[in-house]
Amino acid sequence: MRALPSLIAALSLVALPAAAQLADPPSGTGVNLYPQISGEMDARIFSQSTTSATDRRQRGTNIFMRGEISAGLFLSPEWSIQTTIETEPVGEVEPNGGTTAFRYQAAFIEELRLDWRPTDRLTLYGGKFSAPFGRGHHDFPGLLMDVRAEETYLIKESLGIGGTATYVSDVRFGEHDISVAAFAFDTSPLSETAFTRKRCCEGDFERFSRNSRRQGGPGNTGQFDNFVIALDGDKMPFLPNTSYHLAFLSRGPGVDGTKRETGFAAGLRHEIRWSEELRTLLFGEFVQFRGAGGNPREAGPEILDAFSMGTGESEPVTVSERRRFTTIGAQTRHGPWRATVGFQRDERKRSENTVPRATYIEASVGRDLPLNFRLDVGYQRSIGGERREDKADAVIAVLGWRASF
Repeated sequence: MRALPSLIAALSLVALPAAAQLADPPSGTGVNLYPQISGEMDARIFSQSTTSATDRRQRGTNIFMRGEISAGLFLSPEWSIQTTIETEPVGEVEPNGGTTAFRYQAAFIEELRLDWRPTDRLTLYGGKFSAPFGRGHHDFPGLLMDVRAEETYLIKESLGIGGTATYVSDVRFGEHDISVAAFAFDTSPLSETAFTRKRCCEGDFERFSRNSRRQGGPGNTGQFDNFVIALDGDKMPFLPNTSYHLAFLSRGPGVDGTKRETGFAAGLRHEIRWSEELRTLLFGEFVQFRGAGGNPREAGPEILDAFSMGTGESEPVTVSERRRFTTIGAQTRHGPWRATVGFQRDERKRSENTVPRATYIEASVGRDLPLNFRLDVGYQRSIGGERREDKADAVIAVLGWRASF
């Protein structure tokens, strides 16, 4: 986190020469003063009460928060600095029959980049960002569908360059964008974590005090040899109220891997407008990884001695994996009210150390409240995961708040 002020200063120095030439507003359009600052805060507090579970340690109530603060420093109409700070739990929590609140909460820089928009149809950027692979982490409504999508296939901690260009913008064909990004896994001071700080690579945590090469994982190669290419489209008169997302990903293996990971994402959203007040959104996304995790080397079966007794030792094995994550759902809105149903399945076909598929079904109702608050309450059923026979039922409430500045 200490690197944040210095990096903002560096980006500002890069952009200011161009901003000085571009900041004057066009004649006849009014006065626009730069620099300008705008942003948004979006926070959600979750209460997940697991009423029944095969694993007794999962029973109980877990209260946690997920949120982000995004801000843009606009140096001119063309140049800006965009930043996002995110907070979320970074470790697994087991209530074990009781109630836990805000355990393992942490904050970190998710995005800090310099944007250049030379035309209305082209944006180029450099810095830290999330690669444009998949949309579920941003688009999925409901209780936890967007959270699971984020944890499974949001490509965070990307340090590099990218851009988005509108290659078709026509009333006959709609608007279609192409996005590309080339990046390295961020192991710089920008990857430092605040509040919950665990040294790499202790315990069952998703983040440590700072990213490092030795934690491994796909994309963690120390080089800018990872890339994403994505296509997005909407406003198509022949497919009204429909948008799509297609993306291809390639990441090199980390120190624990043996092969490049490739990924494919396909998403679709369609809105049915029954009336001015009543609308139904149908959404789905399918993601597949080949060589998931970079075909890592993991501990294999325990070595047996001559008397078929375990020695406590194991030989490392290379694990090839194909992982598929599927989401389908629908949300109907009427005025401030909404009802959402969704289905998600995580399938992992592994050559060694097999993992049963996990299935999640959720249903919820919600309402927009005064002062930019919103509340959703519902039920979730999960099947599988660590063991095939695992089952859990939970009642979930989500209180959200969003504000712009």
